[in-house]
Amino acid sequence: MSSRTPYFQVILEDQDVSAWVDSVSVVEDDRMADGVSIAISDPRMIYADALFEGSLVEVDMGYAEANQHALMLRAVITKVDVSYPANGVSAVTLKGEDQSILMGLVEKNRLWRNLSVTDIVREIADEYDFLAGVEARLDPDPPVARRPIHQDGKTDLGFLQDLAKEYHAKCFVELDEGGDEILYFMPERSVTSLRRPDEIVLRYRMGPDSNLVSFSPSFDSNYIDRLKEVNDVDVEGEAIESAEAPPVEVVIWGLSQDRLAEASPKDRDTIRALYDVGASRKRELQEMFASQRPTVGEVAADQADLDATVDSLEALRLGMSANGSTFGNVWLRAKSRVEIQGVGERFNGDWYVTSATHKIDRSGFKSDFKCVR
Repeated sequence: MSSRTPYFQVILEDQDVSAWVDSVSVVEDDRMADGVSIAISDPRMIYADALFEGSLVEVDMGYAEANQHALMLRAVITKVDVSYPANGVSAVTLKGEDQSILMGLVEKNRLWRNLSVTDIVREIADEYDFLAGVEARLDPDPPVARRPIHQDGKTDLGFLQDLAKEYHAKCFVELDEGGDEILYFMPERSVTSLRRPDEIVLRYRMGPDSNLVSFSPSFDSNYIDRLKEVNDVDVEGEAIESAEAPPVEVVIWGLSQDRLAEASPKDRDTIRALYDVGASRKRELQEMFASQRPTVGEVAADQADLDATVDSLEALRLGMSANGSTFGNVWLRAKSRVEIQGVGERFNGDWYVTSATHKIDRSGFKSDFKCVR
């Protein structure tokens, strides 16, 4: 693989401070505010006095070639760490988060009623200066009329994230094509249809095109998000119930014949026997893994509210999670999909990226990620 030159530019309150920076790391997450960490050496012990929390910072990073770097984040500095060591050079670390963090500073106590869920989102977002606006949508989008929603001492950010969790949505801030912030609140299934590059393919030990340095996947049946099963009455005493679950999807991967051919004859027989029995066992267990989860507790306001909250998360339907590392790639973004190739057959295929961390320092440019499916 040809050598590439990592590139970053850090603009702090319209001042280019890139020459001061030793390393920069941007973290994207599908459920938390995106963040940045900037490390600066301060041998004259003067930078620390000029760098304030509340300052605005923009980070552009990638590679030095044309169209190979991008504005990754516009953030508010929320933390300034300074180190004066016994030996060595003093240093400053700036930490910041995207504009959504401004919604997480003040706790509020208020009651929301006679609005749809997305109307609540828009009313809250309108109190903040999202230059590119707000995109809020749910289907169904239940009205909050019969059972008001209490924002009980939560910040706006915490309240919106709780709403997103209840209605199986995502709430997050991204930059649009013009570099302005836009707040999204949308169903989990719709997130990957946002403005994204072509699907990224990460290859493990597949020759010169390999770009997946490491990958650690796992399966846990407890991680599967199951549909809720509700048979109850609404606040008016009318019977409500959740829809029947769709047919159970049984995912059984094949054995790699190329890899099987490398095993000894005795091992091949053992592998085939274990595979045949294991596949049968998994089919039997899949119905239990994917069965609807009986739900008890507070009744739904009405059928529309029930329909909006009993769905399962598409990204967690197989109960698989993983973390990986690749050569620096600014197009690897949280809330997007990647295709994994070259690992075991059960873990090859599409994954949903829940978080991505991009870091440039003296050792180069690396991207770490977490994903589920």
